[in-house]
Amino acid sequence: MPALIRMSGPWGPVMVVLGAVVLVLAVYGVLTAARGGGALRVRESADTLLFWGVASVVLGFLGQCTAAYLALGAILAASEISPAVVAEGFAVSFLPTLMGMAIFAFAAVVWACLRFLPFRVVRPAPALLLPLLLAGCGVGSAQGPAAIGEGVWAFASPPSTFLWEFTQGADGSLACTVHDVQGGLKFMETPCASVSLTGDSLAVTMPNGVGYSGRVELERGRIQGQILYPAGGGMDAPLRWAPREHYPTLWAAGPEAGPYAYQAPLDTGDGFPVADAASAGVDAAALVRTVEAIRRGEAGFLKSLLVARGGSLILEEYFHGYGPDDLSPIQSCTKSVSSLLVGVAIGEGRIAGVGAPLLEFFPSERAGAAAGWEGLTLENLLTMSLALDWSPEEAENLHGAGPGAFRTILARRVAGRPGTDWAYVNMNANLLGGVLRQATGEHADVFARRALFEPLGITTWDWEWGKEEGYPLMDGSLHLTPRGMARLGAMVAGGGVWRGRRIVDEAWIRASLQPRLRAGEGQEGYGYLWWTMQVPGPGGAPLDLHFANGWGSQFILYFPALDLVVVTTGGNQENGKHLALGPVLVRDLLPGVASGGGQ
Repeated sequence: MPALIRMSGPWGPVMVVLGAVVLVLAVYGVLTAARGGGALRVRESADTLLFWGVASVVLGFLGQCTAAYLALGAILAASEISPAVVAEGFAVSFLPTLMGMAIFAFAAVVWACLRFLPFRVVRPAPALLLPLLLAGCGVGSAQGPAAIGEGVWAFASPPSTFLWEFTQGADGSLACTVHDVQGGLKFMETPCASVSLTGDSLAVTMPNGVGYSGRVELERGRIQGQILYPAGGGMDAPLRWAPREHYPTLWAAGPEAGPYAYQAPLDTGDGFPVADAASAGVDAAALVRTVEAIRRGEAGFLKSLLVARGGSLILEEYFHGYGPDDLSPIQSCTKSVSSLLVGVAIGEGRIAGVGAPLLEFFPSERAGAAAGWEGLTLENLLTMSLALDWSPEEAENLHGAGPGAFRTILARRVAGRPGTDWAYVNMNANLLGGVLRQATGEHADVFARRALFEPLGITTWDWEWGKEEGYPLMDGSLHLTPRGMARLGAMVAGGGVWRGRRIVDEAWIRASLQPRLRAGEGQEGYGYLWWTMQVPGPGGAPLDLHFANGWGSQFILYFPALDLVVVTTGGNQENGKHLALGPVLVRDLLPGVASGGGQ
């Protein structure tokens, strides 16, 4: 009830006074009837009660009109305002009328009892209604938080609800994390760059330069403020307080989860073999340590962890409310899947080989190609060594599919040494949509269904986002379930074979995983759209690792010396923890696989 009064604006206290008047009149009427005060006096008190009930409806409607007028004025004066805020404002404007109608309904029931029921029935009837009204007033109900660090502060901007979580350090300094919740599930998290609270004035800056400025009203459980854009302007963004328990997916394993106990994956009958850790030669305690570290957040925000060995799934765990049927955007793991499709097309004789000139696949667009394209090959594309003149910002942020995108790419000048100069460019990978279409007569997603997904038993997937004229984005829009990703990893680990069936030529798998160029300034190597590197193994000996790498901790990891595949999906795009899983695996998982008799 206190929250309802606050949300009703300046008319909230008026409605409370009217409710109190009606309550007092109801009590007076019941007592008059109970004491035998006479039918005339009872009818008079009942009529007075009904009058104030009707007055409550009228004044409530006037309150709604006032609130709607103020809301409209604010909307017209604002340079930019969220549709969610507009919707909330008009929804709240109805509260005074609803409160008035509730008061009138109570008054009408008591009036009817006093006017038309015998006194012996009248005496208990309104008395039963009074406790209900007192309970509705929320006597003793919780107010706002005692401190800004209690609970979370919610702002709805469909399809997301952004939950601001503030924490206080030992030195009194504040930090915050913004959780993006979509469909009831946590999707991503972003730490704030800076937070300051002076008195009731809150100022927050995000890593991308977006700011927030507001006034904290703890006792009312709200922060009245605006999102401020770096280029100027802003948007109203009132934050409402809620206990953390209202959003259980903020926790990796739920707020009531106890210690983790290992269990072998469930055999769902989907054709993916399962086994327990011991039979696969893996120490179950290592799996427990790994899962517990993820629960503690040491790998950032992960949604799933799957481990397979020898072609069998031995661990399948989900976090933050996610489950086996949830499709995940696998981001740039899409590129590695695209490489597998090229391998299948070569195996079917649709493509002569990686030495094929790229322009042969674009007969309609090749006329607009810039100088130097005549010498570029499919291998240059697969190894990210086309050496085109993209700026770093363009290489990171440009995406597109279809003939228009092909023309844009072909118009770029060759500015370096093809086959030697490595540069990770998202846009270039989308040429593979044209390559596969020209070579197979099918769009990449149609070819993938027939030649890769169906043979692997992958029935749940999506590749629609960003599609243009039938061409899917090849650089990062494929959605798979974690089990679907694990099937791909197990097939790669099996040299292109899945459950005795050849899917991809073994020679292509070996060629794809072979490091051909050094990837930038790091220690990673790059094959055919697959990454490769070495990590510390048990005892410090280096272990080869080949992996599909999707931004935000979408991984298909393959350790050939251990015959081990690890799959994760995550939301680490904006928190700086994209690679935080690595130290956890090196410390907790890999030693347990080796001691369990790694193959």
